[in-house]
Amino acid sequence: MSRNSAQYVCINAYPFLVFAVSDWIKRQSFRICIMVLLVGLTLLLGLFLAVLLFNPRHRKSGHKAKAQASLNVDKASKSYSKTEVSLHNKRTDCWIIIKNKVYDVTSYVEEHPGGDSILAHAGDDSTEGFFGPQHATRVFDMIEDFYIGDLEQ
Repeated sequence: MSRNSAQYVCINAYPFLVFAVSDWIKRQSFRICIMVLLVGLTLLLGLFLAVLLFNPRHRKSGHKAKAQASLNVDKASKSYSKTEVSLHNKRTDCWIIIKNKVYDVTSYVEEHPGGDSILAHAGDDSTEGFFGPQHATRVFDMIEDFYIGDLEQ
């Protein structure tokens, strides 16, 4: 093989080498794009799941009770007589008195973890039962959502 033919082979081999390298670069670029896309999708899915997990869920009646409570805050506090409260003593219409405040807990009766024990003092004073050892401290914040007025003295 002469010197010229060796150059010719090298010159001819160079384009194949360029194509081989450029194909390899394209494949690597494609793989990198796929990895970036997968990482991005994973991050978006993680963010979506985090929002679902940490977003407070509103129960059907709890949400209604909070909306009603916010309306009650806007109104002037109403006073109820003990006789008027005693008329609301059923599962479908349940008011209770706690420390001379009146609460409409009708929407909570079905969700009450203690079952029908909430009905034991429906339409009556539930202060003693409310402050019993069976209730967690969150109950003291939650009850304010059901506040509708004060008991007449």
